[in-house]
Amino acid sequence: MKRGTVFTIAGGLLCGLVLVGAWKWRGNPDALWQIVSQQCVPSQQQHHTPNPCLAVDLDRGYALFKDRNGPLHDLLIPVDKVTGIEDVALGRHLLPHYFAQAWQHRRVLSEGLKKPIADQFLAVAINSRYGRSQNQLHVHIACLRPDVYIALNQQAKGLGEQWQVLPTQLMGHTYRARVMSAADVELLDPLALLRDYVDAQDGSISHYGLLMTPRADGSFVLLTTHVALTELNLGSAGELQDYRCDLMSQL
Repeated sequence: MKRGTVFTIAGGLLCGLVLVGAWKWRGNPDALWQIVSQQCVPSQQQHHTPNPCLAVDLDRGYALFKDRNGPLHDLLIPVDKVTGIEDVALGRHLLPHYFAQAWQHRRVLSEGLKKPIADQFLAVAINSRYGRSQNQLHVHIACLRPDVYIALNQQAKGLGEQWQVLPTQLMGHTYRARVMSAADVELLDPLALLRDYVDAQDGSISHYGLLMTPRADGSFVLLTTHVALTELNLGSAGELQDYRCDLMSQL
């Protein structure tokens, strides 16, 4: 066997071990579900207060929770057990459009600030099965990283309604993007659009993460990345978000 081939195989195995180790070192993967199901929902039902969540809507099936990571970082979490992006119920159109729900509650993120966060700075994201720490679906509501915001603005004109690879990597990882109209966000589930694309590639939705952010014209950009050993990529689209929202002070 050639030396280059040996190095390639060894490198691939090392990358694989790093990814597996990162995935397994996650703490309690049921912590979010326990908080929602054992604390927030019972508190809402018994006392009409959502503590320790920010809000609980049993009719629409979600809770809002302030994540401990970063001052400007909220999560939208189903009140029913939904494991994550790979949950089969999401593919059967049996559940709400959680991305749309998360976007509708973006204002909660800036409550208490002296000025609201501009929509153009915000994004909602979900990570792959291997790029998340929790086994309860949760949509991250936060700002974009400044460098990601600038890169997307530079590349926005070339995007259309078909998935295409971005010409430059984001956070060192390959992303695909497509545009979605504001009206379609209310009607179509971004997760369903991603699932259709992944199925057409004979891939597994569990390997993919998804992020949605608005454009100046009112449409939205969907960004997806997937697990890739060569990039040390766990499929965490949330890596494009900034939980301090430095865009507020930089732009």
